[in-house]
Amino acid sequence: MSEVKVWYMTEEERLEYIKKNPIVPRPLKKGDSFKDIHKARRRSLRTKGDS
Repeated sequence: MSEVKVWYMTEEERLEYIKKNPIVPRPLKKGDSFKDIHKARRRSLRTKGDS
Protein backbone atom coordinates (compact mmCIF):
# COMPACT_ATOMS: atom_id res chain seq x y z
CA MET A 1 0.00 0.00 0.00
CA SER A 2 1.30 3.47 -0.80
CA GLU A 3 2.15 6.07 1.78
CA VAL A 4 -0.19 9.02 2.35
CA LYS A 5 1.51 12.40 2.18
CA VAL A 6 -0.01 15.32 4.07
CA TRP A 7 0.61 18.79 2.71
CA TYR A 8 0.15 21.66 5.16
CA MET A 9 -0.16 25.25 4.04
CA THR A 10 -0.70 28.48 5.86
CA GLU A 11 -3.86 30.50 5.32
CA GLU A 12 -1.94 32.99 3.17
CA GLU A 13 -0.55 30.18 0.97
CA ARG A 14 -4.03 28.70 0.64
CA LEU A 15 -5.55 32.01 -0.45
CA GLU A 16 -2.71 32.57 -2.93
CA TYR A 17 -3.24 29.07 -4.36
CA ILE A 18 -6.97 29.75 -4.76
CA LYS A 19 -6.19 33.02 -6.58
CA LYS A 20 -3.89 31.22 -9.01
CA ASN A 21 -6.21 28.20 -9.45
CA PRO A 22 -9.79 29.41 -9.13
CA ILE A 23 -12.68 26.98 -9.25
CA VAL A 24 -14.72 27.99 -12.28
CA PRO A 25 -18.19 26.47 -12.27
CA ARG A 26 -19.49 25.45 -15.66
CA PRO A 27 -23.17 25.57 -16.43
CA LEU A 28 -24.74 22.13 -16.52
CA LYS A 29 -26.66 21.18 -19.60
CA LYS A 30 -29.91 19.29 -19.39
CA GLY A 31 -29.12 15.62 -18.86
CA ASP A 32 -25.49 16.07 -17.69
CA SER A 33 -26.08 14.43 -14.31
CA PHE A 34 -26.92 11.05 -15.87
CA LYS A 35 -24.85 11.38 -19.03
CA ASP A 36 -22.54 8.38 -18.49
CA ILE A 37 -24.74 6.22 -16.27
CA HIS A 38 -25.11 3.41 -18.82
CA LYS A 39 -21.43 3.43 -19.75
CA ALA A 40 -20.41 3.21 -16.08
CA ARG A 41 -22.82 0.33 -15.46
CA ARG A 42 -21.47 -1.67 -18.41
CA ARG A 43 -17.91 -1.08 -17.23
CA SER A 44 -18.69 -2.21 -13.67
CA LEU A 45 -20.49 -5.33 -14.88
CA ARG A 46 -17.57 -6.19 -17.14
CA THR A 47 -14.96 -5.81 -14.40
CA LYS A 48 -17.06 -7.60 -11.77
CA GLY A 49 -17.06 -10.87 -13.71
CA ASP A 50 -13.38 -10.66 -14.67
CA SER A 51 -11.97 -11.07 -11.17
